[in-house]
Amino acid sequence: MAQRSVVYCYPQWHLVSFSLVAKKHIEQLRKYTNVYEWDELTLPEIYPVTPFALCIHPTIGAVWRWVQQVGRLEPSFDAAVESLSARLRKYEKVVGFEVADSDAVSELALKLIEPVDELVVPSEWSRRSYLRSGCKKPVRVVPHGLDREWYTTPPLQPSEVGNQALQMLYRYKLDYGKKLLTFWLWHSEARKGYPEVQQFYERLRKERDDVALVIKTQGPLNLDIQFASRLNIVNVWGWLDEREKMLLYDLSDVTLLFSRGGAFEINGLESLARGIPIIAHRKGSWAEYAPEWCLVPEALRVKVFADNAIHVGYGYTIDVEKAVDLAHAMLDNLDEYKARTKEYALNVLVERYTWEKVGAQIWDIVSR
Repeated sequence: MAQRSVVYCYPQWHLVSFSLVAKKHIEQLRKYTNVYEWDELTLPEIYPVTPFALCIHPTIGAVWRWVQQVGRLEPSFDAAVESLSARLRKYEKVVGFEVADSDAVSELALKLIEPVDELVVPSEWSRRSYLRSGCKKPVRVVPHGLDREWYTTPPLQPSEVGNQALQMLYRYKLDYGKKLLTFWLWHSEARKGYPEVQQFYERLRKERDDVALVIKTQGPLNLDIQFASRLNIVNVWGWLDEREKMLLYDLSDVTLLFSRGGAFEINGLESLARGIPIIAHRKGSWAEYAPEWCLVPEALRVKVFADNAIHVGYGYTIDVEKAVDLAHAMLDNLDEYKARTKEYALNVLVERYTWEKVGAQIWDIVSR
């Protein structure tokens, strides 16, 4: 019997987080079989003549675009989805990859995953969201991972990396004796918990002056310069490669993961792998990989998105007061917390959260 090859369909026409994860999946799958990369905009215009599985990553966006572009010729939305399902039956298996950013997804989301045979999500938290919402497809959990170097590379020095902004951050930390709290704000300020970060930092700054808040963004953050200078807020923005990201964590002392929702939040895993403790609440997907000493109680149950057609459920804000208390404990005992975190990463996380482990799990699902 011929070995099953894989057509992997993902966003190539623009670079998003799904693209980066898909590329890691493809890199690992090529250890087991032939993988052919396909752009989501051309789904499903490929017709296999040998045993093939199809991976669609992400599923909802790719199917929605197909329905809008090609399926409009069908008499109804449901007919368009069924038309795509019929086209995909030529594959031996169709595996969809998706996320849940809140504790429920919409009926529209469930209709858009109809063409797949199985759905893969990165956390039990996401799996419960789909099942709670009425998903009838098998839902498998395969977490995100990291390259093993994230765990094993010694702390980097700015001179080894060459990023001027990070070199300046290093000098700032040394010259002013600051302990750095880093917050990754890629998009969706409310979902990432930016309002709670602001409340937290204002409280913390009233109680100690040896801290600075580093906000990592894609583009420049709209901050008043005098306000940022008075409160010791530093904005690092732009694309960072893997070693530059490692260095930013290595320069940090604590990572703030205040998200209200999210299917995995890989920044938390990256931080822990580098031996940098995180502060997060206990009611999110990240609680599946974070040690208990990094977690504080949740506060309010809130709608994750005010208006989203797919992620229609709720998540939680962090208890800001408890987060401040934990920040004091960490900042006053940094060596102890960093040592515990690195030990946890090397003894627990590396056994599950590497791309090698992830690839083996995906191949098992695809080839089964």
